[in-house]
Amino acid sequence: MVDLLHPHAEGFSLPGTNGEGVVLLHGWTGSPAHLRLIGPFLNENGYSVEAPRLPGHGTHVTAMEQTSWRDWLRAAGEAAQSILDRGEELHLVGLSMGGILSILMAPTFDPATVTTINAPMRVQARLGRAAGFLHRWKPFHEGEIREPPADEAADYWHQYDGFPTRTIHDLFLLVRGARSALPQVTAPLLVIQSKVDETVRPISAEIIHDRAGSIQKRIVWLERSRHVALLDTERNVIHGEVLRHLGAAPASA
Repeated sequence: MVDLLHPHAEGFSLPGTNGEGVVLLHGWTGSPAHLRLIGPFLNENGYSVEAPRLPGHGTHVTAMEQTSWRDWLRAAGEAAQSILDRGEELHLVGLSMGGILSILMAPTFDPATVTTINAPMRVQARLGRAAGFLHRWKPFHEGEIREPPADEAADYWHQYDGFPTRTIHDLFLLVRGARSALPQVTAPLLVIQSKVDETVRPISAEIIHDRAGSIQKRIVWLERSRHVALLDTERNVIHGEVLRHLGAAPASA
């Protein structure tokens, strides 16, 4: 039995009615709790939803130390394959590192659409550059405790406040891999980015947009949201933009 941070931090699956499925991917040190508002919203609009808890996340920070980028990417891929195995059309939606995983998966799984939300190409902190040797004497970084939302979204504010220092290197390996993969991303692309993101530098959105091989692509800028934008004040804007993007996908043959 996995000792979860909270029941909301477990992965979830919602059957849909329109023959299309969405993989929702949470971020580094986050959990599926961050996806528990957008997931039911998309499901109510007909989409099946797969929101896996990535290995090492949503339990205790020490569990994350035993995982790597390969485990996170594999779990995301298994969720995507489950949708394809049901014969449903696949959409990829990812918050932060989940957006990076979506970019990496797109050339392999050929999704109908890809959506990234505050996905990092460049970050605000400089700690990542030292990760290769810092973990030898500081295996865990306590991080900054962030205030939860001031409304009902606070019920879904479940993530690690710190992280195993070694895993920063894994995160940056994923980012570099996604940067290289962007020209092979050809699905319609929606890039959502907060201008006041305290974790990701907003220029990341322009890098993703400009380097992607997609013909249909656009950026939606959020004016007030923090990094976990799916729980912030503009979450309904995100819901509407994502739903619009999924519905605009060309019909499969």
